[in-house]
Amino acid sequence: MPKLIIHSPVGTFNAADRQRVAGNLATLGLDCEALQPSPMVRSTVWTYFADYAADAVFMGDEPARLPVVTLQIYVLAGGLDAAGKRRLIDGATAILDRRPDGTAVAPVYVVIHEVAEQNWGIFGKQADLTALRASPPDAPAI
Repeated sequence: MPKLIIHSPVGTFNAADRQRVAGNLATLGLDCEALQPSPMVRSTVWTYFADYAADAVFMGDEPARLPVVTLQIYVLAGGLDAAGKRRLIDGATAILDRRPDGTAVAPVYVVIHEVAEQNWGIFGKQADLTALRASPPDAPAI
């Protein structure tokens, strides 16, 4: 149930790109965390697009010349092993690096933040990765 925040300059992703990216990242994140893609579990994956004006993104002290994309991924500690992290980084980069029209988006930075279950709240309760993994495959979306 990763939480994903995509930081990019305004105009990097149009509405269709955003929907495609969000769906592909949700599928990838759940697969890497070994979570079933039930309607309930999929509905716990949230993707936020944070757009920045051209004068708000810099490469060093110069305005960015490239549409730099940073993906911050928040996951529960223990939800990803080393191979899952590599797959998540590789897969997310591939998803964010190409648009359907073939236009490249570069560079892509991926940062994974692991959060202890006791530091992650869901509906007023602490997160429970084991319970989430054991949830019924037909559980309805939240």
